[in-house]
Amino acid sequence: MPINKVCLSSNDVEEMIDGFERKYGMSSPEFFGSEEAKQRVPEDDAFRWEALIYHRFALKEEYQEVRSEYLAHLGRPTGVVRADRENQELLAA
Repeated sequence: MPINKVCLSSNDVEEMIDGFERKYGMSSPEFFGSEEAKQRVPEDDAFRWEALIYHRFALKEEYQEVRSEYLAHLGRPTGVVRADRENQELLAA
């Protein structure tokens, strides 16, 4: 059977995690923190729940990387570029 690739947004992931939390009456930290709690969840649902938690972490990490790069790009003043060019021209002369 072929494996289907599905791309989930952070909102999709949060909704699905909330669904598991409501369905089993426990928070994700409770689920992860207790083997007893994990035993109450069927194996397929436990696998999906864990995968969603890891996906949420990956999305947050990616968001932070993109945000940091974007802010770093915004933080470069255009005057510095002009000053560097002027310095290079003066050095060349």
